[in-house]
Amino acid sequence: MAKSSTVDAYIAALPPELLTVADAARRVIDRHLPEATSAIKWAIPTWSVGKQPVCYLRAATKHITFGFWQGAAIEDTSGRLETSGEVMAHTKLRALGDVDERLFKDWLAQARELIETPR
Repeated sequence: MAKSSTVDAYIAALPPELLTVADAARRVIDRHLPEATSAIKWAIPTWSVGKQPVCYLRAATKHITFGFWQGAAIEDTSGRLETSGEVMAHTKLRALGDVDERLFKDWLAQARELIETPR
C-alpha cells in the first residue's frame, strides 16, 4: 500500500471489501474515543490521547488489523485479542460483522484507562 498523508486517504485507498471494514472500525473508534486525535504515524492510522498512542488500524492483504499499544493489559473475555509480545495486542477484521461496537467500546475504555493510570 502506498504511503498516505491522512487517515481519510489511507482508508480511501483500500480495496472496497477492506474499505468498508476499516471505515466501520474508524467510526467506532471516533465515537468511543472522542478525545483522541487521529493521524498517520508509523505509516498507519493511529489514535492518540495527548502524546500517548492508544490504537491503530493497519491494512493487510485480506484483513484490517485493529491493535492497541498496551493491548496485552486489556481484559478480553471474548478471546479475540491476540498478543504481540508483552505489550501490544490486536484483532483481525476480515468482514463487516467482525466490527463489534460493544466489544470495541469496552477495549477502547480500557485502553484509555491504561494510558491515564501511572505505572
